[in-house]
Amino acid sequence: MNLQLSTAAANEAPDAPSDLGMEVAGAVVRLHRRLRSERIDDQIGDTHYSVLVFLVKQGAHSLKELSIRERVTPPSMNQTVNALEAAGYIERHDDPDDRRRVLIAATDSGIAVAKQTRRLRHAWINARLKDLPAADREVLERAAQILRHIADS
Repeated sequence: MNLQLSTAAANEAPDAPSDLGMEVAGAVVRLHRRLRSERIDDQIGDTHYSVLVFLVKQGAHSLKELSIRERVTPPSMNQTVNALEAAGYIERHDDPDDRRRVLIAATDSGIAVAKQTRRLRHAWINARLKDLPAADREVLERAAQILRHIADS
């Protein structure tokens, strides 16, 4: 009986207007989608951009390390790397410590695209935040801290 009640409650939860979890998740997803649309090069997808930013921030990594980080297969990551390489955003180098291994690193052009996209996204959201009343900005500042805590848990 408890299983039936739990299932029924789970089925009703998405429609319940008081479900804070669904409201927060929905808002975060919509905001994320909107931010993703602000990019310099619309020819590279989200995974491509994620890999590029990771390489810009963390330095060169192997294809295997990138595929593990993005939770995709090495052949799938190879397609992503090939696309980024064709665009001139990354390059492959022999690992100086292990000549059998290839490291993938961002190029100057890739670094520029990552930085420009970040600036574009920040400009978009900052323009929206600027239009809000100070009290709402204070609430969002606290909410951002809470969301970061939740995401890191």
